[in-house]
Amino acid sequence: MNKESDFNYAPESVKQEWNELMTEISSASTKVQKEKWSHFTPQFLDTQTVNYDASQVLKVAQERRHLYKEHKIDQQEGHIKIKTNMPITIIPIGDIHWGSIYTNYDLWEAHRKKILETPGVYTVFMHNLVDNGMPGKFPANTLSNGVPPAEQFRSMQQYIKELDQKGKVLGAVTSDCHEGWSWAVAGVDASALLYGYKGRKFPIIENGGILTVSVGMGKDSQDYGLGLWHKQGPFNSRFNPEHALRQNRRLYHEGRTDIEIGAHYHDTAASTSYEGSRDLMKAVNFIRVGTYKGVSHQKGDLTDRWAVDKFGNSGNLPGASIILWNNRHMVDNQVDFDTAIEKHMAIRTLALLKEMGLEEKIMKMMK
Repeated sequence: MNKESDFNYAPESVKQEWNELMTEISSASTKVQKEKWSHFTPQFLDTQTVNYDASQVLKVAQERRHLYKEHKIDQQEGHIKIKTNMPITIIPIGDIHWGSIYTNYDLWEAHRKKILETPGVYTVFMHNLVDNGMPGKFPANTLSNGVPPAEQFRSMQQYIKELDQKGKVLGAVTSDCHEGWSWAVAGVDASALLYGYKGRKFPIIENGGILTVSVGMGKDSQDYGLGLWHKQGPFNSRFNPEHALRQNRRLYHEGRTDIEIGAHYHDTAASTSYEGSRDLMKAVNFIRVGTYKGVSHQKGDLTDRWAVDKFGNSGNLPGASIILWNNRHMVDNQVDFDTAIEKHMAIRTLALLKEMGLEEKIMKMMK
């Protein structure tokens, strides 16, 4: 130990002087009032405070909810009645991606015009009608847009209005995909840009909603439930395109539908199977609508890069359809657009021959 820092080595006189000093300090401290040793709290003369009232905020939240509900363009379910003495054909259309450099515009124009000119053929819009490249969402997608989003929406609304005025559109479905990017980035409701025009006739259905179509006249008319999906999950399979539709029908629609229609994944499928058991058993159709993006009958044409990168295969041609009978509960399907139109006209021709009483005569002539 260092002797220079050790007090024990101090002379006795120094130790005594030090101890007397400590005793004097201790005695003096008892004479001072404790209040003089306490912490002095400052006085805050003009501090502003927040008078928060949760009930006022609740009123605002409730009013905003009410306004959202009042201004909402889509609905959970819709009902349509088509008074006809013949079967009808519905060709659901989605994933056009109008505005993309990869979209097959010639094919879209051909299908659009054929639907317009063919009696008894209708469509349901399944979302992703425009590509809507948004820099704030997917910047690379903007580079593949041939025209800006504003022109895409204007052009597509014109197509929709023309089909609507001819009574060709039975409904449309909303989603958060391409059109929905406008809401995600800027709070702009793209469904209002497409369908918010004055005089629209058809209902806009929420993703996963049901559109009920009544076909026929009088007591023989038939009701068909269409489950409409742009996106479905989490049951999607590239090896079994109908799997997600089957599971969503079971879980979400609780077996209410006759047809489940899905889009988004750019694949095309049309199949029928019996669902349910005993007296609840019925034939159910499962449809996937394909895409107009990167599809062609010509070898070497542009491919669907999104589908290739994501699934290892280009998108499938659109045109899957369903035929609904007017006097008996029956649904038929077809995967090819042109074949669907031919089948539709053949069925209607037969119905006309029956109505004119010429069926038997024509059948004999054919034999």
